[in-house]
Amino acid sequence: MSEADDLVWKALADPVRRALLDALRSGPRTTGALSAPFPQTRFGVMKHLDVLRAAGLVTVERRGRERWNHLNGVAFERALSRWLTSFQSLWSNRLAHLSNYLDEEPAMSESARDWIEIRQEVELPWAPENVFRALTRDVDRWWTSPFRQTQGTSRLELFPEIGAAMIERGAGAHDVVWARVEEIQPPAKLYLSGRFGMIGVVSGRIHYDLFASDKGTRLVLTHQAIGRITEETERNFSQGWSELLDRRLRAHLDGGIDV
Repeated sequence: MSEADDLVWKALADPVRRALLDALRSGPRTTGALSAPFPQTRFGVMKHLDVLRAAGLVTVERRGRERWNHLNGVAFERALSRWLTSFQSLWSNRLAHLSNYLDEEPAMSESARDWIEIRQEVELPWAPENVFRALTRDVDRWWTSPFRQTQGTSRLELFPEIGAAMIERGAGAHDVVWARVEEIQPPAKLYLSGRFGMIGVVSGRIHYDLFASDKGTRLVLTHQAIGRITEETERNFSQGWSELLDRRLRAHLDGGIDV
């Protein structure tokens, strides 16, 4: 087990920290709002949040004097995937029991919401310039099926300039505009606006923020959307972003090959 995975499992071992993650499933919350339902002091809750942040399960965004906490499923999905890959046969029965337990938890309502915000962070061992190019000029090489909208063979284009479209050119002259560039600062910032293939959305924004780190690049994704969006759609997009950024983009940068 890697050190990063070990931090995830240790963070999940505490019931208060699990309750905090449950509270963030419905969307980002301020530290004050998260602290209110707990009998512990605000300082005690902040210590738990620091553990979750160190494990990569929570990301923090500063908005003025407020500290907004976002659920980041990438770290948990990575740790779970590695565990299941190595021990799938051994743990199949135990995971079935876990599934039965989770089925007993109150089901989330599938009613539509008026807006969502998905926020994820990924650490990539490459320079921001390399990651930025992969997000723009190389997007067709790793943003592959099933993450396309047209049927059959298509090509995805995204040029790093204001007003340029992220456009999918499909067979039979079936083209789709995913979004358009509205703000750019290579290699640190790429902001787009558009529906991004999300059903029920009337407006959306996708932000890529890239920060140089001692490990290479910290890529922060923020996906905001307005419209009648079901919780199933939100879950699918959250899992899709994890797959695209933490596996497919990483694999492309690692080998420079199509995924």
